[in-house]
Amino acid sequence: MLRNKKVLLLLSLLIAVGLWVYVMGNVDPDTKVKISGVKVEMQGTESLEKQDLHSVLNSPKVVSVTIQGKRTQVNKTKKKGLEAYIDVSTCNYGRNETEIYVQLPQGVTNVSVENISKETAIFTVK
Repeated sequence: MLRNKKVLLLLSLLIAVGLWVYVMGNVDPDTKVKISGVKVEMQGTESLEKQDLHSVLNSPKVVSVTIQGKRTQVNKTKKKGLEAYIDVSTCNYGRNETEIYVQLPQGVTNVSVENISKETAIFTVK
């Protein structure tokens, strides 16, 4: 039986699939994923409105975010989505540049932001 090449091929395929299922299900390996098209929102605009000012986001409006972590948690993050935002509450009249922050979804653990395509956003307060 073990001398038949087809039986050996089938047996090795079954072992490989079994090992893959075990690793993906039980070991939960680390992975890195790039998520494109994350929209950048503005937070803190109400403090500007109190001063009768308005902000206009010049660039970027969307960013790509690379996240790293356990495969199951990274997949959960991809399903729920990421939130990118800038805080304009302490900005002044004219041209401003501020850091872009990324918020992971609630309930996601062991995931970190590895890279953001643009680290800052330029916007104008009028």
